[in-house]
Amino acid sequence: MKELILHVAQASDKDEKFGAQKLNKLLFYADFLLPLKESMISKGDIAIKKTPYFGFQQQRIVALRPPDYSKLEAEEVALIDYIIKKYADKNGAEISDESHNFAGWKIAYETGPKTPIPYSIARFDLSAFGIETPQLPQSLVNHAKALDRRLSDSQKTKSLAA
Repeated sequence: MKELILHVAQASDKDEKFGAQKLNKLLFYADFLLPLKESMISKGDIAIKKTPYFGFQQQRIVALRPPDYSKLEAEEVALIDYIIKKYADKNGAEISDESHNFAGWKIAYETGPKTPIPYSIARFDLSAFGIETPQLPQSLVNHAKALDRRLSDSQKTKSLAA
């Protein structure tokens, strides 16, 4: 993961919209994992550079060394490069908003704060990756629709209570 963070930081060096939130969401789409930033900062692998961005202070992750590609699979690099390119015109908040449409995020959010998103959910909601979801058995489709209704109803209830 550390090498992947270094790769993303280098690949996004010229992207003025690249900050900590965008890094988190790019990695979310790649592997659902949060970065190991604190460890990498203490070891001198990365630094945080605070830069102004539309009236806010953005925390840019800067790679202080090149990634060790021998520790990465070609598929991992290809996937994250695809994701970086796909979201190049979006900032962290825009990617974050979009990630909240992902079924795994909705399920985890409903369960409670900081609930891990199960890897298995990606098989059922591939649209987050720009991949058409394959035809599923009708029983799974019905289950997913019922779950979505339950989540939507719960969101409406929370909104009304607020």
